[in-house]
Amino acid sequence: MMHKDEAHQYALDVVHGKILASKYTRKACQRYLNDLDTAEERGLEFRPNTARAYIAFFQKALRHTVGEWDGKAFDPLPWQKFILWNLYGWFREDGTRRFNYAYVTVARKNGKTTLMAGAALAALFFDQEKAAEVYFAATKKDQAKIGFDEAQRMVTFSPLLRKHLRAGKHDIKAPKLSARCTYLSSERDTLDGLNVHFAGIDEYHAHSTDGVANVLRSGMQARRNPLHFTITTAGFNRESPCFELQKTCKEILDGIKHDDAQFAILYELDEDDDWTDSKTWLKANPSLGSALRAQLLDSQLQQAINLGGSREVEFKTKHLNKWVTASKTWIQDEVWVRNERAANLDGLKCWGGLDLASVSDMTALVMVYPEGGGYHVRGHYFLPSDTVQQVLERDPSHIYRTFLELPNVHLTDGNVTDYASIRRKVSGVMNKPEGQVVESTSLMHKYNVQKIAFDRYNSTQIAIDLVDDGVPLVPFGQGFVSMSSPTKQLEVLIRTGKLWHDGDPVMRWALGNVELKMDPAGNIKADKQKSGGKIDPIVAMIMGIGEHMKSPAEDEGYFEIINLS
Repeated sequence: MMHKDEAHQYALDVVHGKILASKYTRKACQRYLNDLDTAEERGLEFRPNTARAYIAFFQKALRHTVGEWDGKAFDPLPWQKFILWNLYGWFREDGTRRFNYAYVTVARKNGKTTLMAGAALAALFFDQEKAAEVYFAATKKDQAKIGFDEAQRMVTFSPLLRKHLRAGKHDIKAPKLSARCTYLSSERDTLDGLNVHFAGIDEYHAHSTDGVANVLRSGMQARRNPLHFTITTAGFNRESPCFELQKTCKEILDGIKHDDAQFAILYELDEDDDWTDSKTWLKANPSLGSALRAQLLDSQLQQAINLGGSREVEFKTKHLNKWVTASKTWIQDEVWVRNERAANLDGLKCWGGLDLASVSDMTALVMVYPEGGGYHVRGHYFLPSDTVQQVLERDPSHIYRTFLELPNVHLTDGNVTDYASIRRKVSGVMNKPEGQVVESTSLMHKYNVQKIAFDRYNSTQIAIDLVDDGVPLVPFGQGFVSMSSPTKQLEVLIRTGKLWHDGDPVMRWALGNVELKMDPAGNIKADKQKSGGKIDPIVAMIMGIGEHMKSPAEDEGYFEIINLS
């Protein structure tokens, strides 16, 4: 009797409210129960003994490979058994499996990769498919290898699997079946010619296009029982193929669309749930209390509440499985204001960031001075006077009007960026008809400048001039890899009161304009395109901090880098 099976009972408990679950978890369970009632008339059949056999394969053949359960038998949790129960129990009239596609979304650390690795090994060996091709796929090879490495370790840890499978560095083979499991990515020269029996796509939210997934789908056509298994956490890009697939799956569960080949279940918070209320977390974390400890989430929550910004976004997406965009208000104004502190910076070493305007906009030069575990920051800004005048003519109340009398805002002649003024402020060098003159009021003369980071874009000539003047100018990348770590560092410093400023109105205004952009890996940077106004001072500050973070160990006495993990 199916009601004695844990997977079937799980569905009943979810639907009857005995297990706290999200709207689309309940609908997935209700879909299963409804299908049992209508299976015969729809040409479907549920085979409980087959489903039990696959679950038994997981229990008897597979082992945990990491953490406190290392080496112990992998007995799937009830929610995992429900997924396996559906994938392997449903059949069509012609004897083929009903579900060829699976979409499972669940929060981090709930065992999703382990589940996928087990499904891949079942496809490689337990399906008994001749010449099966089993793939772990992603846009990047390193991501694709995560699931493969887990499957490889499972083989190594399992006495049963070692008798039948051969785990190598780049593949796992079932010699008697001529079957093979490996990993691939869009970094390969070609993905053509695949004959796919199983495709496992982990962290699908990281895919900016559907290229890899489409190739794998098209490669399934010649197989009798293929499975395209997508498992992921939520992400940030609502234009991604993952978000589109999730919308489609919700429409299937809502009954708006029909697709008997698509299995879907979504472990997530509901729209009106309070994300800070731990009572709701089970919806997104079905392993909570078993494989996942509540204390870990509590700790992450406190950081998200205390630090806000990117920490909050990351907690919602990765631990509560909510699709969100970057926070419009990155750092609240009151948090920034309380960090105002006067200071004498004479003699302190400093690092700088130079964000040059492309043609007629603001150029920002921000110097950072490490001291006492934090930074003092000072900004210098250059604006073409004609540009300022045009802005104020259109909008007399524009904030530019309040900048006009500030000593660190330098209005330059004309309507384009005046590189000569920037050069004079940084190095002191100015070219006059009578020859080159050096002013002693420049930053290089006044402070102990170590390095100034700059964006290569649109900066060729000024960079050459400054280097010729003896300025320690170094290029600084503007991508996620270069910008993420110092951006996160800046956020922590501001929120912990370790970033001190002199009340600079320009910097305060720019910070309020910042909107963050996040990549699928959780790296962040300030987004100039989406931000509501100029953010050049903040970008320059981030570059200065980033350059100091790269400085040799002898400089770390000024600043102990905060652990962001």
